[in-house]
Amino acid sequence: MQVSVEITSAVERRMTIGLPKELMAPKVQSRLKTMAHQTKVNGFRPGKVPIRVIEQKYGQKVRQEVLGEVLHTSFSDALTQENLALALVGNPIFDLNSDIKYLEQGLSYTATFEIRPQITTLHVDGLAIEKPVVEITEADVDTMLYRLRQQRQTWTEVDDRTATNGDRIILDFVGTINGLPFKGNEIKQASLTLGQNDFILPGFEEQLRDIKTGDEREFDLAFPKDHSNAEIAGQTVHFVVNVSKVTTGYLPEIDAEFVKSFGVANGSLETLRTETRQNMERELKYVTDIKLKQQILGAFLKENPIEAPPSLVEQETQQLLKTRQQELQNQNLVADMFKNEAQNRVKLGFLIGELVKIHNLKVEQEQIRQMVERIAFAYKDPETVVKEYYADEQRLKEVESIVLENQVVLWLLERAKTTDKPMDFYSLVMGDDSYETSAKQ
Repeated sequence: MQVSVEITSAVERRMTIGLPKELMAPKVQSRLKTMAHQTKVNGFRPGKVPIRVIEQKYGQKVRQEVLGEVLHTSFSDALTQENLALALVGNPIFDLNSDIKYLEQGLSYTATFEIRPQITTLHVDGLAIEKPVVEITEADVDTMLYRLRQQRQTWTEVDDRTATNGDRIILDFVGTINGLPFKGNEIKQASLTLGQNDFILPGFEEQLRDIKTGDEREFDLAFPKDHSNAEIAGQTVHFVVNVSKVTTGYLPEIDAEFVKSFGVANGSLETLRTETRQNMERELKYVTDIKLKQQILGAFLKENPIEAPPSLVEQETQQLLKTRQQELQNQNLVADMFKNEAQNRVKLGFLIGELVKIHNLKVEQEQIRQMVERIAFAYKDPETVVKEYYADEQRLKEVESIVLENQVVLWLLERAKTTDKPMDFYSLVMGDDSYETSAKQ
C-alpha cells in the first residue's frame, strides 16, 4: 500500500492511497466464487453457476461491496501507518482516482479528512482577569424594593396627553419591505413601555415619542445584516403603527399587604429587606462566578490560539441553534448567529482536554453526585430526578463535563493575574446604569 499525505490546513489532511492489483483482484474473484456456489440461477444446478455468468449479473455489485470494505480497512491502516488514527475527527470524504469497473487492476483514491488541532504548548499561568468587587448597600436594597413595586404596579388608561417615559403603549403594527409583507410582519396588541429600550425591534421605540391614544404613525427602520430575523436582516422595513391605548402605572404602597404578597408571613418590611438582601447576595455570587468563568476561559482561549475543525464547528452551531430556538421559543433564529460561539466552544473543548491530560485533572464521583443533586433540587421530586440522571449515561456524562470544566476554571483562576474592579450591584448583575435614577422616583 502506497500512502502520501498532504497538509491542506492546520486541521485538514489529504491522503492519497494506492492499492496494487495483487491485493484487489483476489478479493473480487473470491467474492465472485463464493456467489457462484451460493446463488441460484435459472438453467444451472446449485453450486454450478459459471463465474462468467455471476460476473455478468453481479460483477458491479460485487466490486461495489469490495470497494466499500477496502476503503474502510485501507484508510484505517493508512491512518495508523501515518500516526493519524487518534487525530481523526469527523468522517472522511473519498474521491476515487480509479474506475470501479477495473477494480482488479488496482485502486487509487484520495481521502480528505479533518484532524484534531495540534497543541504543542499551553499558556496557563498569569492569565489577566478583572474580579468584580461589589458591596451591596442599603440604597441597592431600596432600588430592588422599588423594582418589586414596579412588578406589582397597576395600569390606568390615559387619553388626554401624549405618552412619556414609564407609560405603557398598546399598539398594532404592520411592516413591509418594498411594499411586500414578510413572515411575522404583523403584530396585534403589542406592549411597549417607553424608556425601557427593550422592545423586540431596535429603534422602534424612538419613533413613538409624544404619541397618544388613537394615533397612527409611519416610519422606516434599517436593520443590521446580523439581525436575528433573517427576513429583515440588512433590509429597510416600512412600519405603520396604530396606538389603541396609552396607560400609566401606579406603584403600590409598601405596606403589610404588599410585603405578604412576597411570602413574608409577618408582613414586616425589615424581614422583606433582609430576605431581599440575601437574594441579592446569592445573585451577586452567581453572576460574579459566571463573569470570572467567562473571563478566564476567554483569556485561556486568547493565549492559546488554535484552529477548529469546520465539521465540529458546524455540528456545534446546529446544536446551539436548536437549543436556543427551544429556550427562546423563536424559530426565526438562524445558524450564523451562533457560529462564533460554536467555534469558541470547540476550541475550548480541545484546550481543556489537553490541559486535563497534561496536568492529570480528575473528577471525583462525589463531585458529580453533588452537581446532580444541585440540579435536582429545583424540581418537585429531587430524588426521582437524581435516579433519572444516574439511569441515563449520556446525561451523566454531560454533568461530568460541567464539573470538569468548573474544575479547570478554578485551576486556572488559582494561577491567574487578578485585578480587583470595584462595581455597583446593578451594573454587574443587570448591566444597568440607570438604577440610581429609578431609585429616586
